[in-house]
Amino acid sequence: PLMVLALLTGSLLGIISLVITLFLGFTMDGRVGLSQHFLFAMFATFIVVLAQSMSMFFFIGMGKQVKDLIASRPQARDFVQRTREFKSKVFPPATLAIVFTMAAWIVGGGVDTGVLPAGIHSSMALLAVASNLYVFKVELQALATAIESTAEVNRRVQDQDGS
Repeated sequence: PLMVLALLTGSLLGIISLVITLFLGFTMDGRVGLSQHFLFAMFATFIVVLAQSMSMFFFIGMGKQVKDLIASRPQARDFVQRTREFKSKVFPPATLAIVFTMAAWIVGGGVDTGVLPAGIHSSMALLAVASNLYVFKVELQALATAIESTAEVNRRVQDQDGS
């Protein structure tokens, strides 16, 4: 549960940082505002990539743990399928959240140099916020189910080892 809380806190911090970055981008005044916007954008991008990568690694590790626990217990194979389902629900939106967030940051450089129009950057930033909000919802549901499944696997293993 502590790791789950850390993962969700990281995702939430990324969302909050993106929203602040978006606000600064729409209200910035001159080069000082741009430098604040840039620094927040760099921080937000780092946090989002870190949080989403750690969430994906959590599900990979959980799947490995479940496989190791039940390798010799054929009656509990359904848990392996459950971990695959967690990954299939979380990985695509988490990957998109990373891609949209990084794209918004990279495209921002193009706007600063005058190569790209600001509308593209704004659109990418809005997609980044939306995708991070969506993946937060998906991760919240998947992590809650993962905790229940892991507890059930542990109970079954203990029951079988004890009897």
